[in-house]
Amino acid sequence: MNIVLTGFMASGKTEISKAISRLSDYKLADTDDMIVQRERKTINEIFAEAGEDGFRKIEHEIVLEAAKLDGYVIATGGGAVLNSGNIAALRRNGVIVNLSPDFSVIRSRLQAARDSRPLLRDGDIESIHKRFRDRLPFYADCDISVKVVNGKTPEQYAREILNLCEGRDASL
Repeated sequence: MNIVLTGFMASGKTEISKAISRLSDYKLADTDDMIVQRERKTINEIFAEAGEDGFRKIEHEIVLEAAKLDGYVIATGGGAVLNSGNIAALRRNGVIVNLSPDFSVIRSRLQAARDSRPLLRDGDIESIHKRFRDRLPFYADCDISVKVVNGKTPEQYAREILNLCEGRDASL
């Protein structure tokens, strides 16, 4: 079984997945890292060269690879949920955990991340907020939702998620 983390950009998927891996026997897979490794380009370069549609095609191929893993915590990109095939593939051998912050949490984290996130570069905060609202129904298609707030550590979230997944696994 895998633990699959979904959520909007800056919700903590990468850091929380690393904490889960450190605190458990789960190995770590990050679909964005897998994309960069396979394409030998940064996410920003892929967006610049192929656009969002081209990136999403590559992302889907990588998600299908990640879905075949077992015993992993998988951090997905913020838009991976937009393709229902991604979630269906990941759910076959995984528990989908959505990291669910209020937009105020996202807003407070975005400024420092502006240079490293392609969808932030040209977007003002209102267009990002619209993207956040538009994606909420996709993020709702999860098995477990974890409220994200500022002030909790990745390790605290990791313990919470591991406990929730352990309880869920026992009930299957």
